[in-house]
Amino acid sequence: MAAAHSLYVIEKDRLNDKFHSDSARYAHLRALDPELPDHVWSVIIRYAPRVPASQWQAVREFVIGNAVQMQFRKFETVRRHMTMASRFTAWVWTTTGSELTADRVFTERNVYRYLQDQYPKHSEGHRWGIARELASVARSLADTRVAQLPAPAPSTRRKPFTDAEIAAMHSWANSLSTTHKRQNASAILGLAGGAGLRSQDLVEIRLRDIDVVDGRLFVTVPGPNPRRVPVRHPWTRTLLRAIDGRANADEYVFRGHRLAEYPPHALQVFLTEHPCRIRPTVSRLRTSWIVDHINNGLPLHVLLAVTGLKNAASLDKFLMHARTPALDPYLGLLTGEELAR
Repeated sequence: MAAAHSLYVIEKDRLNDKFHSDSARYAHLRALDPELPDHVWSVIIRYAPRVPASQWQAVREFVIGNAVQMQFRKFETVRRHMTMASRFTAWVWTTTGSELTADRVFTERNVYRYLQDQYPKHSEGHRWGIARELASVARSLADTRVAQLPAPAPSTRRKPFTDAEIAAMHSWANSLSTTHKRQNASAILGLAGGAGLRSQDLVEIRLRDIDVVDGRLFVTVPGPNPRRVPVRHPWTRTLLRAIDGRANADEYVFRGHRLAEYPPHALQVFLTEHPCRIRPTVSRLRTSWIVDHINNGLPLHVLLAVTGLKNAASLDKFLMHARTPALDPYLGLLTGEELAR
């Protein structure tokens, strides 16, 4: 155990030394945006794509300069940009030998050749996202224009999980190799699938925020949208497994290293390191939870209160997945023969 800890410390020191040396090497590029936040610069300078080292060495300065000039301010947006732009630039340089200028790299021809060559069988939504990101760079930094792919049909994005998919996720959670991992998986499923929490809310939940009243499980959500959410009955056992045997009320329910600039990154890391046949993303689990409540006829004002949504318009993207209700049970109300409850 001591040897493993020593290796961890050595590796951490090595990575920190590399970060500082690379920061000094590319300081002239950071100066292109004097107000660039430290956490954004950290993502830019630490990022290394899965391409041959020789390719990355050839295009890295160009990619870093572009990222700085895009003036990102959020972890997730700069991370997405680095993921897409670095691989694209390496491909352009390798395939075309083009001079590394924004006008020559971010062209419509290059973008669509890249999608055809590298992503011919990927989903419509994935290809659309790449094209959109590269088009934004062309629009901001170059005198070029990249036509957008048609946006994927809304019904293909964030669909609720099926019963079979949910069953597969529970099997995945139960199959992980340690209690710690099984409890983390159960925390994601229980808090997102059973209480509809967003990623930002989920990573902030501590043991003290979960309690049982009259046999029902509740989650008290802190933060900018505070609320108290009853956990749906089919998910209560899952969430209880996540906290079983744990006594420290201040401990986070989901245990993982949190980046100060973007705490939900811990969830993404866990799901990537412990893949499931059906990736249990928090957004789709939340969608499933909301659609279930809509299908069950939960009153609008109650639904908004427990979801943390601000207005009814926010429900549009969920309503498209809900069942069309039958009118017969409501004829009395619609004709005024009955009083609304």
